[in-house]
Amino acid sequence: MTRDLLIGVDAGTSVIKAVAFDLTGGQVAMTSRRNHYLTLPNGGVEQDMRRTWQDTVDVLRDLGEQVEGLGERALALSVTGQGDGCWLIDAEGVPIHDGWLWLDARAAAEAREIAESAGIDVIYRTTGSGVNVCQMRTHLTWIKRHEPELLERAETAMHCKDWLYFNLTGKRAADPTEAVFTFGDYRTRAYAEEVLEALGLADLRRLLPPIVDGAAEAHGLAAAAAAAT
Repeated sequence: MTRDLLIGVDAGTSVIKAVAFDLTGGQVAMTSRRNHYLTLPNGGVEQDMRRTWQDTVDVLRDLGEQVEGLGERALALSVTGQGDGCWLIDAEGVPIHDGWLWLDARAAAEAREIAESAGIDVIYRTTGSGVNVCQMRTHLTWIKRHEPELLERAETAMHCKDWLYFNLTGKRAADPTEAVFTFGDYRTRAYAEEVLEALGLADLRRLLPPIVDGAAEAHGLAAAAAAAT
């Protein structure tokens, strides 16, 4: 069968969508499901990581019901999702906590401290971005201070789209844009040790997965993901 379709998945804050396109960019079909998150009394906003993956599986299945032979016709699948946040998994790939969304505001004090610290000039000059409460760097600072036991169990820190990519391919990888403006150098598009040191997070460098530019590198669909979807 001809490989004549592209699939895009977008796990937004409120809706998870999957779209099939032909090779000219024309939309063939689209499915969506409501996303879910929990707002906590302390300003936290969390999402069940397993449910986010299952909802993604479900929208892909729904898409397959709309498009005959979708699996055999798909040339490639691209994934994106809500920005910022912090999603931690262990060495086995199992979530150790619900994912923190970009809406999570519990690290407001930590964000102010970083913004007023001596290292802010290095952070801004290198990453090209200011500090905000929604970012993984402030979330990790809060977790390190208040729930360090989570970091002891964690093997990898991800963003939402990285979590979905991991489930789809089995590869631990970071989207270059968020990885760079959080912990990297926008000139080299690589992690910057001086940024991690300025943030006081050099000891957590081990949590950051390799940066993978999806425009230049791709991984195949894992057998488990293919069977699930």
